[in-house]
Amino acid sequence: MSAPVKTLAAGFAGLLVAVWLALPAAAQTPPADVFTAKSISTWADAAFGKAVAEHRVSGLGFTVTDADKVIFIKGYGYQDVASQKPFDPNVTKTRTASTTKQFVGVAVAQLLERGKITSLDDPVNKYLKRFQLQPNNGKQVTIWDLLTHRGGFAGNGADLKITPETIKAPLPGELIKSLLPAYGRPADTVSVYCNICTAIAGFMIEDVSGQGLPDYFRDNFYKPLGMTNTALGIDATPPADMIAQYQFVENGPAVLRPYPTLPPHMAAAGATTSTTADYTKWLMANLQEGAGPLGKALLSDKSWKLAHTQHRQNQAGGSGFGMFFFTYDYNGEPVMEQYGSLEHYSIIFWLMNKKIGIFVTMAGGGKPGEGANIPTGAGLAKVSGPVLPAMSHSGARALILEHFLGTLPFDRAMKVDLAKYTGDYQNIARDPASTRPVRTLKVADSDDGGLTIDGRGVFRPSGPNTFTLDRQLEPEAGFGVNNRYIFATDSSGKVTGMFGHVNAGGYEKMAAK
Repeated sequence: MSAPVKTLAAGFAGLLVAVWLALPAAAQTPPADVFTAKSISTWADAAFGKAVAEHRVSGLGFTVTDADKVIFIKGYGYQDVASQKPFDPNVTKTRTASTTKQFVGVAVAQLLERGKITSLDDPVNKYLKRFQLQPNNGKQVTIWDLLTHRGGFAGNGADLKITPETIKAPLPGELIKSLLPAYGRPADTVSVYCNICTAIAGFMIEDVSGQGLPDYFRDNFYKPLGMTNTALGIDATPPADMIAQYQFVENGPAVLRPYPTLPPHMAAAGATTSTTADYTKWLMANLQEGAGPLGKALLSDKSWKLAHTQHRQNQAGGSGFGMFFFTYDYNGEPVMEQYGSLEHYSIIFWLMNKKIGIFVTMAGGGKPGEGANIPTGAGLAKVSGPVLPAMSHSGARALILEHFLGTLPFDRAMKVDLAKYTGDYQNIARDPASTRPVRTLKVADSDDGGLTIDGRGVFRPSGPNTFTLDRQLEPEAGFGVNNRYIFATDSSGKVTGMFGHVNAGGYEKMAAK
């Protein structure tokens, strides 16, 4: 795990506001009872009840576990708005998307432990039987490259429509090979979020184990853990009790969205369907590692430690990766995380020192996009109250972590040369073969001692080359948005790039025009 962040000194209570504003802002400490059922219930009912009332979600499940027990679990909103069927955390399924990646990582750890894989430093081609990867810049892509998003692929593969033929596992090698994207950067240079890396790891698991991935997961995860409502959902048809996701028109109808699907060759990257209750078992297995019955059912303690330990990191102070697990420090607490988005959003957290697991899964919310088919006629579910933007990844992360672990500190009094950081930054994940515009972020002086980043701010100094947002992120803040950024510098101190606190990718500073 990364080194703990030092908490900055707090201002003394009772001073004038003008004086307080000039003082460092320490992390607000959560109450002592923050992980009790009563405290969690009070907070969650207020936070997620508000999200439902504001139509930021149509349905949401939330749970907190402590080592080997469930402290809190509850559903908010609806499994189906039209019928007013409540979200039941024991029954209602969602697509948990990229949280699937941790199952892939642990599956690789299982095969390593069982001697089916010799070393994670081996080229993945050693274990692929149906197809082979081309060398990347003269280097063979290794298993560790896949597990830490460092395969170097420029894209995530062409689409593959769901048909009875394409959902057969394992897929034919020639078909897979035709879907692989080109390389966009050398392997093992930087972690850039890589769904195709996970897909290839999934193909490797199939080739080594002799099972299709849905069957491997069933036999090696779902059955041992008792996850009876979980599957790798590669079919175009939703399973029973899948949430119906809705968007909302103020003073108008609730608008049903279609069931989201994933191309079958990307199943390993995010095709899980499950319930909130089933995910409590996955939370607890990882928290227990080899010290409890759920963890022992999957791996030895040594193998769990390998899966969870940070192996690579883009930038000191930011997150890194174990075996597909995001790993980072948050106010001194080692955190593991994964977020997922397949129109349904999920985030899973493990607070490893505290042995606390947190999982939130949600669907729907916000207004329909331009050109949406708005239903008319009698008998439609009517919307009352405001319709605010849908809750998303980074907003939900900030909401949860700031409640349970406190706010990230910053220092209003720290004097830094802001000019060295200002300018335009270009996404390092760009595809050299693509004609699509490359995403850029503008970093500007806020004129009051901090920075604005992509129009958001103020980001205040909070350590060497580090800036932290001086407010909570908006609930709708999505993928890639952070409330803390760390700037990279060369040996001369010149700023060369920028990384979010939780990142798989980043931005390089562009030359001034």
